Amino acid sequence: MKNGLFVLGAFFCFVMVSFAQVATAQTNETVINQIEVVGAQRIDPETILAYTPVSPGDSVSASDLNNVLTSLFQTDLFNDVGIELDGDRMIITVDENPIINRINIEGNDVIQDEQLLEYLGIKPRRVFTRELAIEAKALLIEVYRQAGRYAATIEPKIIELPDKRVDLVFEVDEGPLVKISKIKFVGNNEFSDRALKNVIQSRETKWYVLFTPDDKYDTGRLKLDVQKLRQFYLQNGYADIDITRSTGELLPDRSGFVITFVLEEGGRYNIGSVEINSEIEGVDTSELMAASQLEIGDEYDVRELEETLSQITNKLGELGFAFVDVTPDIALNEDELTLDVAINIGSAERNYVEAINIKGNDRTLDRVIRRKFELVEGDSFNQLRLTRSERNVRNLGYFSDVSVKILPGSSSEQSVVDVEVDETTTGSFQIGFGYSTFEQGSLTVGIRENNFLGTGRGARANVSLSDKTTNFRAGFTEPYLFERNLLGSADIFIQEAKYSDVKVKQEGFDFGMGFSAFGNYRHRLGYIIANTETNTIKSTASSISGDEGALVLSEVSYSLTKDTRDNRIDPREGYMWRLTESVAGLGGDIQYLKSQARGQYLQPFLYKRVVFSVDGEIGMVDGLGESVTRSSRFILGGQKVRGFGHAGIGPRDTGDNSAVGGNKYYTASANITSDLGLDKDLGMRWTVFTDHGALWDTDYPSGVRGAQDKDIRSSVGYGLLWDTAIGPMSFLWAHPLDKQDYDKTKVFQFKFGGRF
Repeated sequence: MKNGLFVLGAFFCFVMVSFAQVATAQTNETVINQIEVVGAQRIDPETILAYTPVSPGDSVSASDLNNVLTSLFQTDLFNDVGIELDGDRMIITVDENPIINRINIEGNDVIQDEQLLEYLGIKPRRVFTRELAIEAKALLIEVYRQAGRYAATIEPKIIELPDKRVDLVFEVDEGPLVKISKIKFVGNNEFSDRALKNVIQSRETKWYVLFTPDDKYDTGRLKLDVQKLRQFYLQNGYADIDITRSTGELLPDRSGFVITFVLEEGGRYNIGSVEINSEIEGVDTSELMAASQLEIGDEYDVRELEETLSQITNKLGELGFAFVDVTPDIALNEDELTLDVAINIGSAERNYVEAINIKGNDRTLDRVIRRKFELVEGDSFNQLRLTRSERNVRNLGYFSDVSVKILPGSSSEQSVVDVEVDETTTGSFQIGFGYSTFEQGSLTVGIRENNFLGTGRGARANVSLSDKTTNFRAGFTEPYLFERNLLGSADIFIQEAKYSDVKVKQEGFDFGMGFSAFGNYRHRLGYIIANTETNTIKSTASSISGDEGALVLSEVSYSLTKDTRDNRIDPREGYMWRLTESVAGLGGDIQYLKSQARGQYLQPFLYKRVVFSVDGEIGMVDGLGESVTRSSRFILGGQKVRGFGHAGIGPRDTGDNSAVGGNKYYTASANITSDLGLDKDLGMRWTVFTDHGALWDTDYPSGVRGAQDKDIRSSVGYGLLWDTAIGPMSFLWAHPLDKQDYDKTKVFQFKFGGRF
């Protein structure tokens, strides 16, 4: 009984206390009739009141006052805020944050003030806060890290000024440039560190490698290196390669970075089976299988799989299917180290081109781009023709980037071709210089505009001077002559060449018209009308040149070329052949039929690190019943048969030993070029070669040695090719094996060239 009374009394006390707390809470609320702002200098009190979540007439509690403080601090306008209640008045006292008067950066040399301030994005008259300075410091440190200066330190300083203003100064110690000291690989059993270093883009710093950013540590480049390593292993059969870790660690003394890649290579797989599964009715999978690059039993190479997927997609595109999901499914058999490839093709419908939209061509006319397209609105969709169209637009050279996207049209059977281009400068002014043991010093000055007024037309002029030649040429090109796919050109030229005791000068016009055809074929029809003048420099010559005074040359030529090389300047793969027929005598004083053929074949090995090439050339000229004059004959030597001087091979004058040229010639060459054994960062390649050739036959044999000498000349040689930051250099040593005593040899050749 007593226990029950005790529990009842305790409950009664608890209820009374709770009611008392509620009553107290209600009585602690105050009705505000007036709000007063104290301490505001720059900021209008009305603005401060607008940030305050309380208005006159509101009842406020302690939590409401805290909300007012929070709202005002969140504006970043105030260094301090205080609130007090005086009866029905609420007094807000503020201490405003200062305004930035000036931003200055001191101690920086490598990165200029303008660049750093642009990165910061802080302008005068902005409100200063401590957080702002901290964030700006972190941003500047990141800028210097991206520049390879990981030891850089930034110290923000605040200079207080009257009227709540401050100068914000960042004191910078840029520190040394921290580069990659060492690149390590862990877990690589099948490939050496040296081989893998040649795969990735990052490079160890070396004193003799200049002007490269690849020896700076960059997290973005590190991710790219991982992709390159993975791609390399996938290309060599390692289908389950795993790059488990890639790190860059700064040495304790901050002198450099050590990059480490940890790999799990796995096994090398061969292809066990290949099948194609299609959900598109009426598509012959055996026809698609013929496009596959994958062969059962071959070592797995992801490039062959990617090429197979691309070829199948293109083949489906040729059949009119624009949106096709082609995905591979790879199953690994780890016990037998084989993999099975299943290529799955989703359902799709045939499409038609509804529209072709072109964007980004602010300068280039629409028609210049559209005429390179092999598709027009209303055509059946064809991926092959679209791919060729994109390549055609890209090859114009007017755009730094060309992007072609296929978008759904207004119905499921239609598609929209969206073409976006990024225009680039098409005019250039060039000054070139070079040196060779044949022509000594040379200088070239030229100006060119490839897209005149956005019409696609080209204009050019250049002058080149050397010890043996002088050339001037100016011309104009119309890429769409007669509104057809015809490239027309017209040039005026003046050229002068010295051949020992003879100087030949030509002045005239060169007209041409050409077009590209399917299969990388190119046709060109040309016409030259020129005045040719030959002068004898020496009087000791015994032979007759056949050139008498000023003669008029009227020549028509036709050439057919097929070129599949990957690069026309420095090719490493593919082939090229060209046939040229030239006829002179349709008017003028000179008459001949000149036939020439040239071919080149290049085969890369070891992933293009070794390139084997063969090339050859053959030519003959016939006077069509008349004697071929000296200015119309061929000369041989120099670059075509190394080891011999300029015009060093073939018939020579018995009086002054000068080259008189020949009516027939041939050359053949075999080359091996590689960077194996050399540091890849040097940009050097070595080459070994053997050259062969002969030049003979002259219609004026009197006073000439070797006029009918068909004996082959040959040489072997070696050299270094060096791509430097200021231009390419080549050092070649060639030793003649078969020669005549009257031939002129040249064992060493050096060439240097540059553009700016």
